[in-house]
Amino acid sequence: MASDRFTRWACDLWIARRVVARAFPPAFIIGRRKRRFYMTAVVVLLLGILPCAGIVRAGAFAAIQGAAQHARQSKNAGITPTPGARLPLNLAFHNSAGKLVRLGDYFHKGRPVILNFVYFRCPGVCNYVLNGMVHAFNHMNVRIGTDYDVLTVSFDPTDTPAAARAKKASYVAMCHDKAGARAHWHFLTGNESAITALTAAVGFHYVFYPALHRYNHAAAIYVCTPGGRLSKYLFGIKYNPNTLKLCLIQAGDNRISNVFDQILLLCCQFDPNTGQYTPVVLRVMTLLGVAVVLGLSAMFAALFYWEYKHRGKSKTGGTS
Repeated sequence: MASDRFTRWACDLWIARRVVARAFPPAFIIGRRKRRFYMTAVVVLLLGILPCAGIVRAGAFAAIQGAAQHARQSKNAGITPTPGARLPLNLAFHNSAGKLVRLGDYFHKGRPVILNFVYFRCPGVCNYVLNGMVHAFNHMNVRIGTDYDVLTVSFDPTDTPAAARAKKASYVAMCHDKAGARAHWHFLTGNESAITALTAAVGFHYVFYPALHRYNHAAAIYVCTPGGRLSKYLFGIKYNPNTLKLCLIQAGDNRISNVFDQILLLCCQFDPNTGQYTPVVLRVMTLLGVAVVLGLSAMFAALFYWEYKHRGKSKTGGTS
């Protein structure tokens, strides 16, 4: 360690002398004594500045390293689509009343489940996700509790049931169907092992910054089957009510669908890259072709029927 410091100091001294020798004119212009005096002063000054420059350089390097580390960590905060993944339904959590529950307690036959992850002290995107969910719930013609259930799980192990209860109360108040939301929109907290197991199962990744007590995470909601498998996922903070309803229909047993919804499902296909339903041209063309054939068949049938019905009348009128 000492040898490295001496070597570094010697290099700095050599650089300083080279800089001074080039900066000052030859001795015959200003005299040898003055030149030596000025060189010594400048060398001393540079030897005081260079360590400070080294500190600044080290600080800049540390800042660059920190930025690179932050970028790497930010890349780890995202969503890995895992359609068909089975949720660990035996995991234990606490509900907003403080009661210990199993994740499987909220999965019932015939009702799909909307799952999402937030942390209750989040100052940013988590609230927008919940707001987007409320907007979709209020504009769908299916009812929470009757047709589907909702699970909001905190991925912050320090969140408490009291915080979950306060967050639930604020969002239940925004729902049109307050009774259904109060009974079937569940806010859960858990320990780190349970949270890690659940988020890993659905491909939800986040990064924690201890100094700020903040999380870097993505925004999405997951639609799960009544049996506890991941069916669909919608990215972002705004969720189209019709798209979410189609996801629920496909995730459930189609009990909440009607004829129009089934036609939409025939014409559209879920795109896992965008988390949206997109039209399938071949299916649309097939349905349009069937509609054209049926229409033409009905028209020709009507014409033949009209001709058959009026043929006798026209002959009778001609003979008389």
